[in-house]
Amino acid sequence: MAAPAGMSLLAACLVVVALGAGVAEAQGGGGVGQCVPQLNRLLACRAYLVPGAPDPSADCCGALSAVSHECACSTMGIISSLPGRCSLAPVNCSA
Repeated sequence: MAAPAGMSLLAACLVVVALGAGVAEAQGGGGVGQCVPQLNRLLACRAYLVPGAPDPSADCCGALSAVSHECACSTMGIISSLPGRCSLAPVNCSA
């Protein structure tokens, strides 16, 4: 799996796992409300979020491939804003 897809997977899974029902807050704008069921299916990827985990399962990869571009971009925005909303410093990761 390529690095950008892996980062998208990680971001999407973090939103689902860490925010849980808080993702529903994003439903306010048009088609973004459709993200909740798409992201909920990414729970199949939760085992992959641990450092040293095995490759993602077929269910995980299938769920990731079903996430729309709009939903992925919205999710990335939510993830990147989370530290600031929690009064924390931004997270800067190097490749």
